[in-house]
Amino acid sequence: MADIVVPIVLENLIKLGTYEANLLLGVRDQVDTLESDLRFIKVFLKKSAGTRNDPFVEELVNQIRDAALGIEDVIDTYAARVIKERRRNLLGKLFHCFGHAMVLHGVANKTTRIMNKVENIYNNKEKYGIGEADQPSVDDEEPEQSSIERRRRNVEEDDVVGFEKDTATLIDQLINQINLQRDVITIHGMGGLGKSTLARKIYKDTRVVNHFACRAWVVVSQQWQAKTLLLDVLKSFKQISDETATAEELKTDLKDQLKGKRYLIVMDDIWSTQVWDEVRVAFPDESNGSRILITTRVRDVARHASPTPPHDLKLLDESDSWELLRKEVFRGRECPPDLTELGKKIAKSCGGLPLSIVLVGGTLAAEKKSHQVWLRFVANVNLYLKQGISFLTLSYDHLPPELKACFLYLGLFPEDSEINVRDLIELWIGEGLIQSDRSTSIYDVAEDYLEKLIDRSMIQVATNRLDGGVKTCRMHDLLRDLCIAESRRDKFFDTYSIDNSVSHNRNSRRLSIRHISAEFLNFDLSSSCARSLLFFGAGVDYSPICMSVWKHIYKFIRVLRLFGLEFKKIPSQIDELIFLRCLFIKRCRVDHVSSSIWKFRYLETLHLELESNRLLPKGIWSVMKHLRYLYMPGFAYYGSFHFSKPPLGEPFRNLQVLSWVDVNHNTALVIAKFPNLRKLGLHFYDAIEESEVENVMASIRKLESLQKFKIGCPTRHCSKVGSSLNLLPSALTKFSLTTSDTFNWDMLKFLARKPHLRVLKIHVRNAIGLHKLSVAAGDFPQLQALKLRGLNIQTLGMEKDAMPNLESLIFRGCEYLEYLQEDELLCRTNLKLVEVCGRRVPAKLKTVLTNFKNKSPAPPCKINITERQYP
Repeated sequence: MADIVVPIVLENLIKLGTYEANLLLGVRDQVDTLESDLRFIKVFLKKSAGTRNDPFVEELVNQIRDAALGIEDVIDTYAARVIKERRRNLLGKLFHCFGHAMVLHGVANKTTRIMNKVENIYNNKEKYGIGEADQPSVDDEEPEQSSIERRRRNVEEDDVVGFEKDTATLIDQLINQINLQRDVITIHGMGGLGKSTLARKIYKDTRVVNHFACRAWVVVSQQWQAKTLLLDVLKSFKQISDETATAEELKTDLKDQLKGKRYLIVMDDIWSTQVWDEVRVAFPDESNGSRILITTRVRDVARHASPTPPHDLKLLDESDSWELLRKEVFRGRECPPDLTELGKKIAKSCGGLPLSIVLVGGTLAAEKKSHQVWLRFVANVNLYLKQGISFLTLSYDHLPPELKACFLYLGLFPEDSEINVRDLIELWIGEGLIQSDRSTSIYDVAEDYLEKLIDRSMIQVATNRLDGGVKTCRMHDLLRDLCIAESRRDKFFDTYSIDNSVSHNRNSRRLSIRHISAEFLNFDLSSSCARSLLFFGAGVDYSPICMSVWKHIYKFIRVLRLFGLEFKKIPSQIDELIFLRCLFIKRCRVDHVSSSIWKFRYLETLHLELESNRLLPKGIWSVMKHLRYLYMPGFAYYGSFHFSKPPLGEPFRNLQVLSWVDVNHNTALVIAKFPNLRKLGLHFYDAIEESEVENVMASIRKLESLQKFKIGCPTRHCSKVGSSLNLLPSALTKFSLTTSDTFNWDMLKFLARKPHLRVLKIHVRNAIGLHKLSVAAGDFPQLQALKLRGLNIQTLGMEKDAMPNLESLIFRGCEYLEYLQEDELLCRTNLKLVEVCGRRVPAKLKTVLTNFKNKSPAPPCKINITERQYP
């Protein structure tokens, strides 16, 4: 709707004027008028938010949306021609300025007519019954209340209500030894009952993990392909280097992988009986107690896959419904007595559907906790519930415009996918969806938006980072359906795939391309109005398809994301994307990248995964003016990239993320050019002189905003790096080190007094020697997570008041660890997780951890012990 479109168009117009002060020379008056009109429209839309049920107002809002998109088209067309003419001659440039000034003038007149209509309606709002929104905006909330209510609330398996009996029954069916034949167990129920949540809880249960030699989880969904499904299962057991095998070959390969093993395969969200018919032959039955667990909304699927009656998931009763709602709204706090009865009525109105309760809980959590607000909600909730899918609109409608845009954007990702949050935030920023003033980091604002969406249960946390932040998120199918419906109606985005190629709306501003076929080659993209292209591939050769895109290049594209594709080269035609801000090339096999990639004038985000060790060309400095994020991951320990000598002049203050960089004689000078870095990844080679190491570490000390620092460091440089750690910026919150052979234990002493350090990760490859680790009182005052991998430590001792805020203690591949100081661990009431993983776990350590688990105070600490080869 216009609430979403207008702010984005306004932000892009302002940014274009900021980047190119002289670009709009000669038409500045028209552009200023358009900008002023857009600001006025933005205010009007906010004031009229409560009257969208009026058909007259709805039609006006649609006209405003189309006018805003028209403004964007004309300005982009004008700017593109001016930029191209700059490459030619001055006369051509002036000609096009004059011509497009006339076009802009015409659009300004059109916008003025719309604004006259808006102003007339607003001045006569009583006549037309136009009032202001009944619900307060986020900006109007009390600061203290808003701060409390925006706490992150993750929908975790441990928070599930009413599944105790279901869990016990299903686990017994999975691990009992009475029936040793391969058995298929099904969970059946309507959407939103929590089938996947229950299955995930069971899948992670320690009894299940320890019972089966190997496990795999695969999401099937409505659009499924046998080959993709089989590949997803196989990837749980082995690395797949060649994905060109046929489905029949994959079945044989999977069957061979599972032979002789007791396995558990979870197939989540099956809609068709054909799925089981297609893949059942790949799962051998060797009478060893192997199991397949299926979740489905279709009873025929459950009956078809197994003679055993399905486990029908029931709706929650009134007591469990209220308990779940209370958890979602108050998260550990007591419900005020005057709200209890109203809360029970609201919970009852949800009809026992967990998804409905979670969504209502997320909405209520963001509202004022008052009898009046809840009383009004009781009156409305039944209406929305009776309207079926419209109930989901209740949560959506309560979002402010900036959150609506971010929420809808998640619908661009494939169904049931786990979305990398860091990538998502870069895409949000590149799209202009994050509004930030200069006093607040744009990353902080984006993370706040994410937390608000989680708080309102619009999206779910899939995995967390060690510091408690969100690593990946996911969206329920019903909410994704809402995203797609709203986006197509408002031209926010559309998708292209085998099943919906005909419905593609050429006016959509964003296009998600996935599951594409040869038909795509004949699909004319040249007339599309898209500003963003997101590709989701399957690891196959997409060279012909990509060449089709380059042939019909989208000259106005701002965001281009290529994921999971294989193609020979990115040709020079890519330089036609003169407005490109965000370029992601991730998990792609690319033989050649054109040098044009370093010529984009407005590039802010550049994410490249290239299997090459190369010197970045001097042209990289031409894109550094606006670049905020430069990330080339995946090859940090095998060689990534390094910079040429930076040019003289002012520093590049926009860059905040820089990873990974190979240290050379230019690195210290390069780092000095980026004073506002928040995240830095460096790799030191053996061949680097110690003087260069000193220079680099000295330059890092000046990075006052640095929060996350990752190092790949050979043994011979550890001492020099370690002695400089005590001088690292005080803002540092996360430090990661990977080294080999011998770990310099003095490093820990230098890090122990960092006042804000919250996450410490140490990885030693091919460690030699045995050590005893002791942490002194007062060390690591803010540390929340300690992850040690490959260290040959025998004992870990902690004095009183050492690591007082420790929440997670993780050992991986530390196979000589025999003793943890149990009494000191018990003193840490914040401790939530102790995890030990390796080829062998000493019996003494198992005894210590068992004793600790039995004695740990409430809430109990999770103790995970896994004996397996850690990759």
